[in-house]
Amino acid sequence: MPKLQILHFNDVYHLAPQKREPVGGAARFATVIKEFRERYGVESSCVFFSGDAFNPSVESSVSKGAHMVPAMNAFGIDAACLGNHDFDFGVPTLKGLVAMSNFPWLLSNVVDSETDGPAVAGGKKFVILEKNGLKIGIVGLVEKEWLETIPNLPPNLKHKDFVSAGKELIAQLRDPNGPHAVDLIIALTHCRLPNDVILASKCKDDIDLILGGHDHFYYIGKGCDVINGWSREAEGSDGWTGKDDVGDDGARLVKSGTDFRELSIVELDIDENTNEGRTLKKIKNITVTRREVTSSIAEDEHLSGLIDSATSDIKEKMAKPIAYTEKTWDCRSSILRTQETAFGNFIADLLFYAYKPCIPHNIDCAILCAGTIRSDSIYDGEITLGDLLEIFPFEDTVVVIRVTGRQLWDVLQSAVSKVPKQEGRFPIVSGLKIEYNQNAEPGDRLRNVWLTERQIDDEDEDENISDDPGPHRIIGKLDMQKTYTVCTRAYLASGNDGYKAFAEPTTQYLVDDENGVILSTLIRRYFIGLYYINAMKYNMSCKARTKEAVIKAANSWKKLAESKREKSAYGNISSRRISSALSLSMGEHVKVQEEEEEATSTLNPAVDSELKKVEFVKDWVTVAPMIEGRIVTVDF
Repeated sequence: MPKLQILHFNDVYHLAPQKREPVGGAARFATVIKEFRERYGVESSCVFFSGDAFNPSVESSVSKGAHMVPAMNAFGIDAACLGNHDFDFGVPTLKGLVAMSNFPWLLSNVVDSETDGPAVAGGKKFVILEKNGLKIGIVGLVEKEWLETIPNLPPNLKHKDFVSAGKELIAQLRDPNGPHAVDLIIALTHCRLPNDVILASKCKDDIDLILGGHDHFYYIGKGCDVINGWSREAEGSDGWTGKDDVGDDGARLVKSGTDFRELSIVELDIDENTNEGRTLKKIKNITVTRREVTSSIAEDEHLSGLIDSATSDIKEKMAKPIAYTEKTWDCRSSILRTQETAFGNFIADLLFYAYKPCIPHNIDCAILCAGTIRSDSIYDGEITLGDLLEIFPFEDTVVVIRVTGRQLWDVLQSAVSKVPKQEGRFPIVSGLKIEYNQNAEPGDRLRNVWLTERQIDDEDEDENISDDPGPHRIIGKLDMQKTYTVCTRAYLASGNDGYKAFAEPTTQYLVDDENGVILSTLIRRYFIGLYYINAMKYNMSCKARTKEAVIKAANSWKKLAESKREKSAYGNISSRRISSALSLSMGEHVKVQEEEEEATSTLNPAVDSELKKVEFVKDWVTVAPMIEGRIVTVDF
């Protein structure tokens, strides 16, 4: 009985290991792949990847995806499916990255509208592999939503339904009298879980195995046997709830997590039957083992050297601490994309107050989508610049637009339309309170939207700062006819990620893409301003020389750390402190991204010089984000 062994992974962004187990990292991942190939042999095993490698990550923001090529080439990949974020730097860049790859990339159902042939960046319609006496056809299928998230695609592209296109192509590959006559079909996909289950159900006689990406959680379909390391019944932190709500009645489907932290070893037992002189081969049984890439696995020295070379110019800068958090920053996709979070509230508040001094209109609210936050990790304590850029790798700017209440309602209606699916469109807001029924029909879930403001902002003295900087007070219901000023990302203002209502011709830009600030830069500047405010509050009261005053300020804060830090942290997320910090670091006018060393400062140059010599003092930049009931589910 022939056998086939497959190592599968998907959605990898960060070459370096994470802080929490499983730590992952490309160098440890390479060790696991090497062990896999040594055990099973290249001739009877495969390595497959299901998309998203070139962005978003800290490294990709510098290299435009090229940092990942040496690692991927070292893995001995047999075939890969293109993911939506592989297009983030444009088709010409992706074409170059594909050309640099030593393995084929697939995109079977996005074709040239005129020729019906492969249309994008060198992606192929299919690949034929011969392994252990088996002839295997590999196709790459993507959902329609995949295409809709990619800006600036060539106009000649046509997305073909993944089911019908898959059936058509697979029939050609399986044709016993055709040029390929394959024994098995494996589909590499970049789709959400429900679409992968649909594909498995409608193509159960056509596709032998689906290896999926796009979702960042781990999943094994009911048509496969689980060996160890995962349970359908367990409600885990990997994002899959364990609930049977996707219609999986026996899908031969595997999704393998994210970010070099886990992978799947898939073993196929093949039956052979002779019929009319032709040997037919079918999968008898599929077993799947989940493998976590923990710190106990040694790094591959060769790949580790390649990674060090590729990232050495940014490592020192990325390790620089810029903030400290008293409350966990939960940046997991499974949480951000289904509910209000403390960290999301904090970031939305920064947007809400960032441009207030710079525009003639009062900003009514700030809106982001959960897909803005990309790291899929949890952060505690000290926050580095690398952490920040890992969380916010995108390069689009923060803009300010004027829209009608109807547009705002339609955007929020779309933003909650996919729950409980983990869609990036889920809203993150400031200045708003939303009630919605997640069990109602999509498009009719919103129940109420109110405008809000902070009720309390008492921070004249640290001793008077409350543990709670103040709840948001409702100031009025959303008026469909009124015009509102909204701070958001340029990407969302352009109508992407389900925010189509923002892109109407009547939308007015007060701060456009050319004049806005990149989100990660805005947040960095906030912490710079906060650092100066808290340092100067103490050193300006000293009568000694500037240097002595700064040192005294630092020592004072250090002594107060244990007793005062938490209250100060809450104060640092209040509206006045945010506004002051942003104004101080950015000056009176909005400027396009600058390095933090060049940020405008109103400090005395001598004081500024001495402050830069002082060791990082976490108490000066400590925050404590919190959940405030901004997004509420109701049952009516």
